[in-house]
Amino acid sequence: MKKVLMILGGVFLVLIIIAILGLVSSSAKINNLGKEAKAFVDQTVPIICSDFNFDSFKKYASNELLNSESPSENEKLFGYFKKLGKFVTYEGSSGFASMNYHQNEGNTITGIYTAKAEFETGPAEIYVQTIKIGDAWLYYSFKIDSKVFLAK
Repeated sequence: MKKVLMILGGVFLVLIIIAILGLVSSSAKINNLGKEAKAFVDQTVPIICSDFNFDSFKKYASNELLNSESPSENEKLFGYFKKLGKFVTYEGSSGFASMNYHQNEGNTITGIYTAKAEFETGPAEIYVQTIKIGDAWLYYSFKIDSKVFLAK
């Protein structure tokens, strides 16, 4: 009986070590994905904000985002963003990436970030959700909040 318990204890110990190594490995992978997503956001937000041209934005947007509204509604939204005026400075983003497993879809890798920027009319916060499709990061959502939008 003692021998069986020692074998089971050894197997249990090996399983715990494998689980720990798996967690460390996935943590490192998620950290790298977070760096990738942040780099994508920090590279593309200033480009998008420099002219708020929806046609330019399309190359950074996922199909889900592009199809969430009609093309005319998306154009109208980007016209609305132009109320912010000229893009002045970008203060960077903060957020995180995560990996979720879905039985039918496999792994889904997303990121949620908040970026700060200054426009000629004042500051704005940009809320984005990114998704990794293949090797490319794309926007799943893109929203801007500013006091400018409250003024009449």
